[in-house]
Amino acid sequence: MESVLKTVQRYLYIGSDVPFVLDPPQPLNVEVGKKVLEPLVKPKESSEPSKATKAIPNTSETKAQKKVNPKKKNPTGKQESEKVEKKAEENKSKTPKDAATPSGKASESGVPSKPLHPVLALIKTTYKSKSLRRTDECLFALAYCARNFATPEEQHSVYETVWELIRTSNDLMVFVSYYIQLATQSGHAGFGHGLRCAITRWYDRFTPIELAELLVRSNAHAGWTHKDLIAKVHPKLKCPDKQSLIDAATKRTSQLQQKKAPEKKGKKKKQQKENGTAPPMAAPGKEVVQVNSSKAFKRYQTLLQFKSVSNAGKALELIKLHGAKGRLELLPKHLRRSAKIWEALYPSLTYRELLHAALPLQDFRLLKEGEPNAKAFADSLTKRFDALEAEHIHPIEVQTVAKLYEAGKRYTARVKETMHTMNQTDICPPVKAVLEGLQSAFEHSFNNQPKTGVRYYIALDLRCVHSRKKVFRNEVINCFQASVLLAFSIFKREKSVTVVAFTDDEEILTPVAFEPTMSWEQAIGHCTGLMLPKTKVSLAAPIKQAEAQKLKVDVFITITDSLIRVNPTRRPPVAELTEYRKKAKLTLCRSVYNCVELVGSTGVFYEIKLTISSFYYNFRYLAISLSRHEPSLDFAPDKDTVGILEMAGHSANNAKLIDAFAKNLFV
Repeated sequence: MESVLKTVQRYLYIGSDVPFVLDPPQPLNVEVGKKVLEPLVKPKESSEPSKATKAIPNTSETKAQKKVNPKKKNPTGKQESEKVEKKAEENKSKTPKDAATPSGKASESGVPSKPLHPVLALIKTTYKSKSLRRTDECLFALAYCARNFATPEEQHSVYETVWELIRTSNDLMVFVSYYIQLATQSGHAGFGHGLRCAITRWYDRFTPIELAELLVRSNAHAGWTHKDLIAKVHPKLKCPDKQSLIDAATKRTSQLQQKKAPEKKGKKKKQQKENGTAPPMAAPGKEVVQVNSSKAFKRYQTLLQFKSVSNAGKALELIKLHGAKGRLELLPKHLRRSAKIWEALYPSLTYRELLHAALPLQDFRLLKEGEPNAKAFADSLTKRFDALEAEHIHPIEVQTVAKLYEAGKRYTARVKETMHTMNQTDICPPVKAVLEGLQSAFEHSFNNQPKTGVRYYIALDLRCVHSRKKVFRNEVINCFQASVLLAFSIFKREKSVTVVAFTDDEEILTPVAFEPTMSWEQAIGHCTGLMLPKTKVSLAAPIKQAEAQKLKVDVFITITDSLIRVNPTRRPPVAELTEYRKKAKLTLCRSVYNCVELVGSTGVFYEIKLTISSFYYNFRYLAISLSRHEPSLDFAPDKDTVGILEMAGHSANNAKLIDAFAKNLFV
């Protein structure tokens, strides 16, 4: 049972049933998801009844069987059996309402409600993790549970989780798309009572102001829009301000230009009768316009004005009147070619938006040497390092943008950049002040990463050819720069990090003497001096050297261009890790799974309470291929793969997964 749960946890984090991560991530594999989730979501019925099922017989069924016994001559037996069946149906219809109590809390009668299903509890824990690379797998698992749980109580617990857990509009639409896909495959219509109630409660969880922001800012995603969802669900909210916004979301922009709240005719007349007010009289030839004066509806109208503004002059007036914070994504795309618009937006952009703005600004030829816009952009980059620290932007992300801007490119992938260049005119050369600002941001980003408290042992493959070999789907960064950057960023933030380099002798590893006060240029210069024409890489060598030096290590990381080149046998270092743990006398601390046997309608299943320990699984191995995009390690089907992970590619997303792997959040 525990191994199955581990597989589900790994799937939720990396979208695969094997310990292999590829960047950029591949689209969600529905068949793999079904294969991983089915053993826990749809358990097979046990052939023999368990002790628990024998001890707790179904009294309602036995009574019904006794009273409907044809051998006994009971004239009232038919009537009594009908009463029993009617009572059972009433109880069944009441079950979802009774199950509406939040999990883990006591009901009105004082009896605690049934705990969450183990898969559902794991989805909640994983979805809330900040180190999650993407949420697609969690949302698919949530939809799969809603469609395939055996009992109405379990399905209702999923719908309770949906409106409480899902945060953004895009995630809601992705969940609905997976739900409809699974419903279509099973031959059902799709939008049932449970899903409609969950979506209604999701809209109702926001305040009127938040709902106004959400409805305007959200665009179509995964084939759905809010207008589509509202048309399917027909949500009825008690708050009139919220309901007016829901109704407004289904109207066209031209219908809302009069600032008229969309109301039903019958509801409008009913309110006038209750208030005792007569409808206002219209002047001859003119129509009376009812204006909604609520703050939420005014915010909705204001945001719509940003979204439909036609020229830069009107946009600047709106920015001056209502402010510029959060307005970049609302403005039409053609206004991003205006330098004055950008100058008004710079102080209110997040640092990530500011950083990535360098590439479109270069495309639109708005960054030219000596112009005010270029100076304002460079000043914003250097004067807002507090925002850079608060957002924890990884050095890999900053370096990628800086390299693209310096090379005059827009995309890291070759195919995308080729298509972009075909439709692009001459690009302005990079501005010196902007390059210096990006470089300063890159150096500063090493000091704002959250610590994991894990002890690392990192082995680099510093071959001379790596300075010419590009990273997989990244034409601006080579393997040498990528490996040094990953090791140096971990070294700068953690207390216990040992960095070594492979040599031409398989058994000898040379130390890489990073210093905490080093800059990036000094670190790359130091590693350049250690480069060799040929190296011999062994995945087991770092473990053996740490064992010989009696170092206590939590995570081993080996970085090379291609694991299959240095390890043609495809053998993972599982045996060496086990031997190292025994000799180093490291305590095996891992996530604790408390199993409690429960009885369900489909047989016996297990409730598993996941408790993340404050200590980590003390021997873990991460092997990184920078240029290869296929798995290079083979695992026996009956062997436990916990503690081993293979990763391909180089990005800030992979850096997040490395931290999650080090903290034993998956695999």
